[in-house]
Amino acid sequence: MQTPLLEPEADDLATVAEALAFIDAYEGSTSESGSDSVQSPHPNSSSGVDVLNSVDEQPKPKHKRRSKNPAGYSTRLLHRKKAEMQRLREESLQLEAKVAQLRHTRAVGVGALAAHASQLKRKAEFKWMELAMAEFQRRQRSEYMNRRLTALLANQAKVDDALRSVVMKRSVLEGIEFVFEKPLTSQSSLHSVDNSSVIMAQLEIKAAEMYLGSRGLFEGESKFCTISCKMRRKADAHHGEMVEIVSCAPLSCPMEIASSSLWRELTTLRTFPDKTYRYMQASSSNVMEKCFDQILRSNAAATPLNGLQVMKKFEEADRVVLVRASRMLPATDGLHLRNDAWTIFTRSEADPTEACEVRTFVQLYMERQPGLSASPKDIAYLRKVAFETWSLKMRWHAQYLQEMMIEAAAGDQAGTSQQLLKNAC
Repeated sequence: MQTPLLEPEADDLATVAEALAFIDAYEGSTSESGSDSVQSPHPNSSSGVDVLNSVDEQPKPKHKRRSKNPAGYSTRLLHRKKAEMQRLREESLQLEAKVAQLRHTRAVGVGALAAHASQLKRKAEFKWMELAMAEFQRRQRSEYMNRRLTALLANQAKVDDALRSVVMKRSVLEGIEFVFEKPLTSQSSLHSVDNSSVIMAQLEIKAAEMYLGSRGLFEGESKFCTISCKMRRKADAHHGEMVEIVSCAPLSCPMEIASSSLWRELTTLRTFPDKTYRYMQASSSNVMEKCFDQILRSNAAATPLNGLQVMKKFEEADRVVLVRASRMLPATDGLHLRNDAWTIFTRSEADPTEACEVRTFVQLYMERQPGLSASPKDIAYLRKVAFETWSLKMRWHAQYLQEMMIEAAAGDQAGTSQQLLKNAC
């Protein structure tokens, strides 16, 4: 049984007791004063009788009705005390109920708080384990990397010591000045061609002659066109040893589109490791002039060349002809490398409007100029090294152009053609 929170104090009880005693004393004095007024003794009975008689003879005064007086101060104080005690008892009961509720809530809350605290503790322990494991793994990686770097540094020190002991020998340094010479570039030799305009005029005439003789160019070839690219050698009475490259391919696009794609490819200025253009200019819509420097690299040596080319396009009703007349000028005076190339587009007999055939014919040969001053050794070197390397590059270039046109006609992305382009230039 719980004790009420608020109980009457001792002073309050004493005050209440005094108030009750005062009320009782007040009521007793009132009753005594009333009896005294009725039964007061007189010394003389006769006088008392006389007085009574006189009193009887006198008219009796009318008794006034006593009005009910309001309660006195002590009564009101007592009532207030009682009301206050009742209110305090009610508040005490309410507070006891709240205390019980708070105790119950506290008991439940303490349990939940304990569970939450234990959960946080477990999480903290798990997080600590994760951090410890991550730190351990970083430590392991650092130690492993440190061991590897230490081993590499020790090995590098050994290699440096070995190289230093070898390089310091004078016999090893013989010919070292050749290594530090200025490297050979396409701009370092005699590439300032004074008669380039004269050669360009000759090449333009040659291109017109090539177009005029293009009708009977493929008379000996099969009329049935399949994808092919062949390189063959032949001996010519006028030019000596000659290399010919013949290719053919059917295209699934109109003749005009195929010829435009090839013209766009050949007139696009590109940058290659061993080939740089001095200029590329169009004298008309169907004529393009090029001047470039190129280095022919082989296992034996590198040969710098200066190239000049005139390219023309001739459009007819049933075919389109592209001719390229080129000259490659090596350092050997009086000896030129010639390249005459024909590319002819014709309509397909099966589908003249939506398909066509492309045939390419390339002739490569060496041409001696009047007043040749080159030694037989230089001529033999150019024929065996430079001319052979150039012939292989021209074959790769012919295959690249063929594959590029096939991919463009089929709408495929550039794949094989780009690989061929790396070998061609």
